[in-house]
Amino acid sequence: MNPGHIGYLVDRNARKFPTKEAISDHRGRWSYARLRQEVLGIVGGLCSLGVKRKDRVATLMTNRGELIVSYLALFRMGAILVPLNTRLADPEWEYILRDSGARWIITESMFEGRIARIRERLPQIEEVISVGAQEKGVIGWEEILTAPPMEEPPQEPGIEDELYILYTSGTTGKPKGAVITHQNFLWNAINGQITGGFKGDDVVYYGLPLFHAAAMGGCFATMLLGGKVVLRPRFDPVELLELVESERITRVPAVPPMLLAILEAPGLEKKDLSSLRAFNTGATTIPQSLKERLHERFPWVEITDSYGLTEATSYCTVLAGKEFLAKKACVGRPHAYVEIRVVDERDRDLPPGQVGEILVRGPNVMKGYWMRPEETEEALRGGWLHTGDLGRMDEEGYLYVVDRKKDMIITGGENVYPREVEEVLNSHPSVMEAAVVGVPDEKWGERVVAFVIPRPGIAPDPKELDLHCRDHLASYKCPKEYRVVEDLPRTSTGKILKRVLRERWETSGPR
Repeated sequence: MNPGHIGYLVDRNARKFPTKEAISDHRGRWSYARLRQEVLGIVGGLCSLGVKRKDRVATLMTNRGELIVSYLALFRMGAILVPLNTRLADPEWEYILRDSGARWIITESMFEGRIARIRERLPQIEEVISVGAQEKGVIGWEEILTAPPMEEPPQEPGIEDELYILYTSGTTGKPKGAVITHQNFLWNAINGQITGGFKGDDVVYYGLPLFHAAAMGGCFATMLLGGKVVLRPRFDPVELLELVESERITRVPAVPPMLLAILEAPGLEKKDLSSLRAFNTGATTIPQSLKERLHERFPWVEITDSYGLTEATSYCTVLAGKEFLAKKACVGRPHAYVEIRVVDERDRDLPPGQVGEILVRGPNVMKGYWMRPEETEEALRGGWLHTGDLGRMDEEGYLYVVDRKKDMIITGGENVYPREVEEVLNSHPSVMEAAVVGVPDEKWGERVVAFVIPRPGIAPDPKELDLHCRDHLASYKCPKEYRVVEDLPRTSTGKILKRVLRERWETSGPR
């Protein structure tokens, strides 16, 4: 096994730290020795089912030790991981499975019923493996582990092989699969270690789901160095404070709403939080008032902000230490092995202070979009990732993101693309046309609001629209508010003016 591959970490760390804890979840603990043993067992089991290099295998799990074992086993054997967001609706899972061509699914018992319904429409799915299997036709995780362990899979993956395909919604409303290679993932982890601050003695809490690029990147940046990850299926601020005491957690990656919840958690003052040394945040701009509250309550803890993209394996910039307070609305400087430019519409560099498109280059940038050569060529033209995000640089080389990719909404750290929600609303029989925007929300950063023009003679019922959305979309993508309007503001070419809609909402206020 080439030591440059991410799957090799279990061999190296099992030799260096055999008894050291690698993973703790809500059910058990894995030393590095146990982790290696189970990874080799799953590799053997998957190979016995016919999984081989370049095959796509989907995972659908909450944060738990078996998810990391699955990731490492797939990485080791060169199969291509397709992580599924547990919060998506059935049609969204079905689309990703069909588009990626995934033929196996590794899951847990709570998702078996929904997978069974999808499987009826996807004859490509050969087997479903589940932790705690309950349904007929599903192979138990424990059964897979009984297969003879396999140290060396039949075909060793290359450093430029595809490692995973992570789907990110596009402005057309259809998700695109960003293809990340073994090399991309390793360089992303190196950036996290060198300029992101991850260390081998870290104990890192993950309430953020490991199907997101940033959480996955931080998790393996920690484990590559022999650190420990503490996993929970969902974030609970009170439970987190207890875990900081009991597990001596040193680092907490968290989106701004999570940080606010920590500050407001009951019993905060009574807990021993002395082990904490870092909060890592990102996903959306963190309010200056929240920065100041965090610094006041946790003066000994380093707080870092960041900017990243799924297409860049996650890490692009970092803003840490004293700069975190001093630089308002700033996301920092590029990571160690990342370059960033701000350019005009002809890809010419702009001087400091001028707003343009943010371009990213580095060994962490994706191979391309799965089965989308034209979109790949457009996104990576000239050797730079064209993010579609608008930003500016200051004289010291710090980046400020002033607008996001098109009209993307970030609510509670989750990306919501308005076009995707609009397509679902437009399919409702009472809706002539819909426009979706994000509006400020104190708790979630932004919330989704829909403006709908009714079909003649039909009055849309907000409750019906909400049920319709929930049948087709993850709950976090569904509008929190529906407004029926006679028309929508447009440019001379017919494009809807989302800015004007936000202004109208702010003028009239929430309902």
